[in-house]
Amino acid sequence: MPSEPAPADGEPTSFREKAKSWAEKHETAVRVVKAVGTTVGAAVAILVVKHVITQNVTEYADDDQVTEYAEYAEDDQVTEDAEDDQDAKDKRRPPVRHSVAEHTRTLADGRVIPIPPYKRGGSSEDEGEGPGEVAA
Repeated sequence: MPSEPAPADGEPTSFREKAKSWAEKHETAVRVVKAVGTTVGAAVAILVVKHVITQNVTEYADDDQVTEYAEYAEDDQVTEDAEDDQDAKDKRRPPVRHSVAEHTRTLADGRVIPIPPYKRGGSSEDEGEGPGEVAA
């Protein structure tokens, strides 16, 4: 017994027409199934690639080689970290202490205000020391 009545001309409905009709009625379900299938397929592909890479690394490397490489990698990392720390310290050095001359400044509202001379730069450790003086 067919699930749908036969067309008026008496010929049976093709499977393709039935599938197309069903897909049009359940468009949201079809989209969800496609999205889930794509996600699961991508996850499986990632796991397979990860497994193959892991197998290749362990297959071709001896335990001694892996340990030796790990030691070199740690030494390189320590050296790179020390260099990065030194670079960061160099960048954070305060500017040389200097005097700024008297000048005027125009504010956002259009007012012009005088700025008296002041000292700028140096670090808080240099407070009270003139140029060329050394802390005791």
